[in-house]
Amino acid sequence: MNIKEIQSKYVNREREKGREIGRYWSSEINSIKGGYLKPKDFFVKKPIDQKGVGMILTGIAMEDMQEKIWRTMKVDFKYGDEVKKEVKIGDEITLVVKPDFVFEKFILETKYPFSLFPLTTKGIPARYCYQLEAEYRAFNKPVYLGVFSIPFKLELIPFIPSEKRWNNIKKILTNFHQDLKALQDGNCQECGEPLNNAEGELCLKCKVGESNI
Repeated sequence: MNIKEIQSKYVNREREKGREIGRYWSSEINSIKGGYLKPKDFFVKKPIDQKGVGMILTGIAMEDMQEKIWRTMKVDFKYGDEVKKEVKIGDEITLVVKPDFVFEKFILETKYPFSLFPLTTKGIPARYCYQLEAEYRAFNKPVYLGVFSIPFKLELIPFIPSEKRWNNIKKILTNFHQDLKALQDGNCQECGEPLNNAEGELCLKCKVGESNI
């Protein structure tokens, strides 16, 4: 039995599902903003490496244990696909939002961070804020970041939404969507002009300009 191989297949199995232009997840906003997810890679199914697999499984184990505790203790909450919501941005974009736990009066998004940060509202890393902002907009309830640590512990940090951040999210997704459509239509990702098969993602004019930067 190859345990590492089984774990890798388990984590990567969800990545077999296809993607749809115009449908984006709140958990990937930061990757789009940071350029980790590019339009040209949107349909590419890149497997998660062994280190990433281990990190993801750690977070899943923590979350599953907390769910088990709450269910055993008869705490009222919603979890899984029953909490998924969709937020429309303009006519063409759907933002899919799926927090970890939904309670009557608040939303909880849990993380097991592998790098330390201050457990305060101002200390919440930017990489989490876009997802938390989307959850606030989808549910219109207070949102908390739940931070797991070892020995097993869960600390809740209140998140403060921002109209400026929400507008930035809409801009990030709109720009990404337009770039993705242009790429899908066979146009230059930079200027939108038609491409020939030999040019790749950018037209020759934009390639020359890019090389001079």
